[in-house]
Amino acid sequence: MSQPKGYVDAEYLQVAATLTEHVKRRSYALMGIRPGDRVLDVGCGPGIDTLALAQLVGDSGQVVGVDCDRAMIAQADRAALDANAGRCVKHVHSDACALPFESGEFDSCRSERLFEHLCHPEQALSEMVRVTKSGGSVVVVDSDWGSGSIDSPHTDIERRIVRLIAERRLNNPYSGRRLYRLFRQRGLGDLVVEGFCLPVLSHPLFRRLAQLDQTEEDALSAGIVSPEELTAWRAGLEQAEAERGFFASCNLILVAGTVPGGRSEGEAG
Repeated sequence: MSQPKGYVDAEYLQVAATLTEHVKRRSYALMGIRPGDRVLDVGCGPGIDTLALAQLVGDSGQVVGVDCDRAMIAQADRAALDANAGRCVKHVHSDACALPFESGEFDSCRSERLFEHLCHPEQALSEMVRVTKSGGSVVVVDSDWGSGSIDSPHTDIERRIVRLIAERRLNNPYSGRRLYRLFRQRGLGDLVVEGFCLPVLSHPLFRRLAQLDQTEEDALSAGIVSPEELTAWRAGLEQAEAERGFFASCNLILVAGTVPGGRSEGEAG
């Protein structure tokens, strides 16, 4: 069975997590988690964040992760059992746009690098707001692949490749820049907006993260680059790596807000 557009496996997510650890920690902090809280991670993948969140809610709290990939849910459940966290961590197979929970069921809610995959991110955010208590925090971190940049002597080719990385791989590649507007439209208050530049200094690592091999083949097949241009492009990246000068980057945008009606209504509207 073919995988959906933008699909990445658990190993990819583990590699990416090493680059985003500081962003993850910031998202946890903005959730305002207290011992005993019930929190939700939307798009939990193999449970990287649910296990980290479990340490914050403690034995008296609960972390629930949801994902649309049953294989990811199974892996997340195994990870929770291996970490002896099965009592306070639960993973549920679910569509982010139709969460199977009652309104106001969670003290806080987060999502990271999920919205870039969604055709209807506004519906997912509405669901996250619905299931979070009044006064609770909703935090979303997502990529803006339009900010992607690769140091190359072939700037014109680089711009074509970067756009293809975004638009051929993802349903919502410019998600990060759109989060603030989505939060405002849904009346969340006390908004916090932060940006994080993620540098990648390894050509092989970047090829893995950007799925560059397939992107280059797609570019060649579509006539976006010629065979000669692709050869020159690859040679430039390989030379940069050999000289220990490879550089690429992309921005993550974090937006956090408070659900109106509770402890802190803030600037809803």
